[in-house]
Amino acid sequence: MGEHKTLLAVLVALFTVASLYACGGGDGGGGSGGGPAGSTTVSAYVTDDLGGYDSVVLTLNSVQLRHPSGRSCEIIRGPLVMDAAELGRDEIVEHVDTTTCEAGPYNRLHVEVDDDVTLRRTINNQRVTDACKFVSYYDDNSARPNRLACTSGVCALDVTGAVNLVAGGHEHVALDADLKQFIVDYSTTPCEVTLKVSPLRAEDKLAAGYRMSLSGTVSSLDTAADSFTLTVAGNPYKVQYAGVTDQGGLDTLLGRAATDGLRTTVRCQTKNTSTTPPTCTAQTVLTQPLKAIAVKAKGTISALDTGLHTFTLGYGASTTLPVNYTKATELGKVEGTLANGAGAEVKLHGFNLDHFLAREVEVK
Repeated sequence: MGEHKTLLAVLVALFTVASLYACGGGDGGGGSGGGPAGSTTVSAYVTDDLGGYDSVVLTLNSVQLRHPSGRSCEIIRGPLVMDAAELGRDEIVEHVDTTTCEAGPYNRLHVEVDDDVTLRRTINNQRVTDACKFVSYYDDNSARPNRLACTSGVCALDVTGAVNLVAGGHEHVALDADLKQFIVDYSTTPCEVTLKVSPLRAEDKLAAGYRMSLSGTVSSLDTAADSFTLTVAGNPYKVQYAGVTDQGGLDTLLGRAATDGLRTTVRCQTKNTSTTPPTCTAQTVLTQPLKAIAVKAKGTISALDTGLHTFTLGYGASTTLPVNYTKATELGKVEGTLANGAGAEVKLHGFNLDHFLAREVEVK
């Protein structure tokens, strides 16, 4: 018998759609201008809340706006690996892509994901990882909208709901999909996961208290002014981080991120689109479980010292990064078995003495 999770306030994806025109009123996201006449600039965001799981990692391959006439526009171009549970826990709306679409009405979102999905749970104070597969959801053995359908390693979901992209204006439209059933069957090998959604029109989640998360590359770092440029899907944001006071050695970490081109995520307390480029003021709420700024690095472990909780991460031709993972151990965020020669991904939040500080380590 499968395990049924009824999830409250759950989103599969939230898309803020900003219509820009030569005479239009301003910028709706990370872009500095609109597309040609009759087109719309679309900024795409994702958020989710898969309650009951520590982590739900899936790969989003594509999201398209579609209309029965054949008009379509891809607004998220994958592959995008995301942890749906993490986004929901911290009430994050993550900006992932920006593109230009033909103006006009659309009546559904077409979402494609890999069939691989990794679930992590805590059972009796022990973390359990399950490598599962998405499978089709059929109530009566027929494909229908808002239900997952899988074939040849790819799963698709058509989420019904009207989105109207208006040329010549400045539109902000949120399309919300309330996830009604997220079903996991642990009796099979591998375990199977499926879902269906009930689409609805939502209020603006940002106005309701959700914060925007931006991920990209760091440049133009000014440590005296506590600012840098973060380029997200080709669009620049100016990040102000003077209020971030609980991440020691942050200047050093950001410098390394800029030098090595490491993917950096910023959680914005506020966002100002009236500036050029738009300005993100980094989160200053210290009680949040996730830090305001995180830097991700992937490489190979060497010089492992399990007593001191340190290792060296190597990547690129000859780049090395000294890592201290004491905090990750305290938080129970070391996944897999650490070993010299193993591949690993770390999430860094600061620097102390001669090591970069990791809050999460995952052995690949």
